[in-house]
Amino acid sequence: MSQVTIKRCSSCFHIQSHTSLVVMALSDDLGLSVIVEDGVEGEFAVFVDGVPVIQRTEETLPSVDEVDAAVQNAVIAPVV
Repeated sequence: MSQVTIKRCSSCFHIQSHTSLVVMALSDDLGLSVIVEDGVEGEFAVFVDGVPVIQRTEETLPSVDEVDAAVQNAVIAPVV
């Protein structure tokens, strides 16, 4: 099973709240458990098995659906 990790800003309420929604969606939609780690200020980045799959750009957080799709693609992608 793949390991999903989210690194997020621990002092940004909006990012913390968004992280909770993403964790819930990944658990409900894909049956994955997620590790949440403190990151640098303003950070929101999602990793699958240590590889970044999606992250915050400028002032925009990826939507829950975008994160869900990125993680799903990384989890089901064949290993070459």
